[in-house]
Amino acid sequence: MKIEKYIYSAAALLLMIVYTSPVLSQSRVTERLYLSTDRSSYIAGEDLWISGYCLDVTNSVKLSPLSSVAYIELHNVSSVVLTAKILLVNGRGSGHINLPPNLPTGNYRVVAYTKYMLNEESPNLFVKDISIYNVLSNEKVPGNVVVEETDNSTRQNEADQTPRIGGSPHQSIAGASNLSPVEIKFGVGGRVVPANSSFPIKLVNNGSDLITANISVVKIDSLSALSGSSFHKYATPVNGKTPVMTDKYIPEFEGEIIYGRVNHESDLSLEDKVVFLSAVGRGSDIYSSFIDNNGSFKFFTNSIFGEREIVLQIPNSDSNSLFTYEIFDPFVRSKNGDIPKLILTKRIESTLNERGIEMQIGRRFGVDTLYERIPVDKDPLLKKNPIVYKLDDYTRFPVMSEVVIEYVPELRFRRLDGIRDLQMRLEEGFNLLSFSRANTLVLIDGIPIFDHNKLYNYDPLKVKTLSIYPSQYFIGISSFDGVASFQTYKGDYPGLTFSKNVRILDFQGLLYPTKTVASKLPEIKNFPDMRSLLYWDPQMELAPSVNPEFFIHTSSLPGTYRITIEGISSKGDVIEFYTEFTVK
Repeated sequence: MKIEKYIYSAAALLLMIVYTSPVLSQSRVTERLYLSTDRSSYIAGEDLWISGYCLDVTNSVKLSPLSSVAYIELHNVSSVVLTAKILLVNGRGSGHINLPPNLPTGNYRVVAYTKYMLNEESPNLFVKDISIYNVLSNEKVPGNVVVEETDNSTRQNEADQTPRIGGSPHQSIAGASNLSPVEIKFGVGGRVVPANSSFPIKLVNNGSDLITANISVVKIDSLSALSGSSFHKYATPVNGKTPVMTDKYIPEFEGEIIYGRVNHESDLSLEDKVVFLSAVGRGSDIYSSFIDNNGSFKFFTNSIFGEREIVLQIPNSDSNSLFTYEIFDPFVRSKNGDIPKLILTKRIESTLNERGIEMQIGRRFGVDTLYERIPVDKDPLLKKNPIVYKLDDYTRFPVMSEVVIEYVPELRFRRLDGIRDLQMRLEEGFNLLSFSRANTLVLIDGIPIFDHNKLYNYDPLKVKTLSIYPSQYFIGISSFDGVASFQTYKGDYPGLTFSKNVRILDFQGLLYPTKTVASKLPEIKNFPDMRSLLYWDPQMELAPSVNPEFFIHTSSLPGTYRITIEGISSKGDVIEFYTEFTVK
């Protein structure tokens, strides 16, 4: 029998042994996290775009493959106002956060970290301050905003709006060298381009090393910019001065580790019982874990994306006991220093009007239709090509059992000890065929159905496809002889009922890696284009001596725009570059 083994817990436990061993602790990795953002000042209701760099700074600077999740918190002076998580693959990740339109005006602090970084006795977290302006209300962060009647007090902030890396306004730096490792080449039109047009630029890697970078193209305006976090600050090797480490957190090598607890009021022991977590939707976000003597569990996941519903259940649990489930908060939510005050003057009024109109038009007319998800391999369990039945191609019967009998030779229903069991035909050596017994994993919209009688009577009119995987699968600590996945039209498990000990909870998954390069804009008619962010690509790979060409689509806003490139070379050199052009 062909065996597909994806045992997340074994790999994670091996990592725990390696990174908590006293003998090996002297050679532990030191991680640092840096987040590049599209800008430093936002309107409440806009999107905050993120490009993440997880660095191994133990002896030199390089991307760290250790952690797979970065945790992000947005603080005001008194509390955490929102949180997010991004996927890290070989040290790189991205996503975008929609800033709620009701956020009060004020300065905020972005704090980010990996769980492994929290093992340091004094964690060195990423910190960056940003300004957020609410143009729809007068609400301000208490004690954080100063309103000035004159403009003099903010002249220094205005001067800081242009980040000078060198003496030239079109400068680059990599390490200690004054040479430019990257440059932008404009087309025949040069640095002056018309509004509502497209023009090409070439990005040149002049060095001999691969560069991973992010690029933004943003309109320069009068909103004050706080002093940004320096990439160099976080890309400095510790050179043997390894921080004192604790063993509080298991490194999240393959995905987020979800911790929780099951509570019940009876004297029934749940120790060593198996609990399942699944995320509703397409794919196979299914995980299993043992329950310990305190009722606690942890799921070693491959990371769940998006705002999802998750289903927690203990198969064959005592129906006379009532269980409640708790998922622990993965964020530390600790205050990290004082946040500077935001000073408001009349000089920013016109910019606030312009950006406020842009935000409202973008939300009304769907600027998010210009966003593009960056593909990720997020379904390692069901990778193989299944046998697929599209039920629209067949005559529907009143119940699913009749559909299986008439059309699906790979499946059959039988009774075992008076209980209905969906059995799957399995291919063994020498072309021998057998059927599984009481061990087929049945999914409806990603939810494991352990009571196959629910499927026996399920309405086939609600099901779009049936996918059959006739192999053995290991999911955490559990194994199954084949998977039968039923997908409904909307992925919302219509008509499916659960026992009283199954719980459905809202879950904050990882941000989808996303970019906005407006490549689809020429295809959209009558789009009111007020974009001040023309281009954002959070994960670009620049090979040596390769000059990729891409197009910038200008909006109807005239003005000066800045192209900013941040990144790191395979040698560990920090890349910071910017240049400007004018839209008329």
